[in-house]
Amino acid sequence: MLALLSKAKHPVVDWDALSRRILDQSAQGCWVLDGELITVAVNPALCALLGYRAGELVGTHLLAYVAEESRGVLERQAAIRDLTPHRSYDVTLTRSDGTPLRVIFNDSRLDGEDGGTAPGFCIFVTDITRRFEEEAQRALRVDQLADAVARMNRFLGQICQELKDPLSAILGATQMISSDVALPDPAGGSPTPGTAHLGAYAALCSDAGRQMMRTIENLSLWSRLQLNQVPLELRVYELGGLLQDVLEDLEPRARARDILIVNRIVATPVLGDLSALNTVLKHLIENAVRFSPSGSMVMLSSTLADGRVTVRVQDNGLGIPEELQPHLFRIDPHHTAPGADGEVGSGLGLLICKALIERMGGGIRVFSKPGGGTAVTVTLTPGGNAGL
Repeated sequence: MLALLSKAKHPVVDWDALSRRILDQSAQGCWVLDGELITVAVNPALCALLGYRAGELVGTHLLAYVAEESRGVLERQAAIRDLTPHRSYDVTLTRSDGTPLRVIFNDSRLDGEDGGTAPGFCIFVTDITRRFEEEAQRALRVDQLADAVARMNRFLGQICQELKDPLSAILGATQMISSDVALPDPAGGSPTPGTAHLGAYAALCSDAGRQMMRTIENLSLWSRLQLNQVPLELRVYELGGLLQDVLEDLEPRARARDILIVNRIVATPVLGDLSALNTVLKHLIENAVRFSPSGSMVMLSSTLADGRVTVRVQDNGLGIPEELQPHLFRIDPHHTAPGADGEVGSGLGLLICKALIERMGGGIRVFSKPGGGTAVTVTLTPGGNAGL
């Protein structure tokens, strides 16, 4: 029984030889240095990384293989070796053929047997050259893409400007035709059928031209927003006063379609940019009118809660199909729908609103149900004591 309980005898292990064999067979480079950073030993993996034989490396200084831009890193790490026994940092080495080698140094201090002064250091070397090159290529592609997008937006802005001038002339001409047709005949005769038709054609051209001009202006503004060329000056403005000017512009169209705009926003000071606030309010109310059936109502209201002003534009229009709602604030899918009178927008209005509102520190959300109307809410920073 005692014989069974006795410990089995194990052969004596030569730990130094075993450690050396493990390092020689390791796929990771290993660099052993003395306290002066002179190479004491290397393994075959490190020799393969650097392109030198072991005999060429032993006895040489570590800095002989460190690229100029990484010597400062190595000197800083050497200064704190006595404070931190284990460190990890990026270094650029130079291979025997002169090509750079991006590596991570996992640097460990080798303490003396008595715990005194460290006799040297052991550095495990991990090659990250491929990863570094891939990241550099990825960063280059990102820069190239950003440059291409910027050039496209600049080109788009130039095209928009070139289109606006002749279109303005066309709109002016159609307005003059409409005005001439509306004038009474000096001879006292009644208008001819041709003259009446001419007036109707001029009105159609004028409506189409205004729609095209609105699209061009939206494209121009969108391109400038992408290039960060729309400076904003945040000040306190009273929404009720801003809305009066916006509603004066939109009232004729709403009246022509028998749509009542009810404004319940009065003394509502907010922090924002004057031009951006006007653009956002006009886009949202114009959209509500466009998608509302004749004889309906558009409601404007605001609330103050949790330190934010929420402006709400509610219509009783067609609503937005559920499958389109996730894409409202994306430019890539084409998701525009015709308005109540068949007019089709570019879909840029909400994108422009979102960009401007976010730059003013706010947010925008859309709530809609097919056949049940749409509500758009905009949150803004209150300007002082807001009385709603």
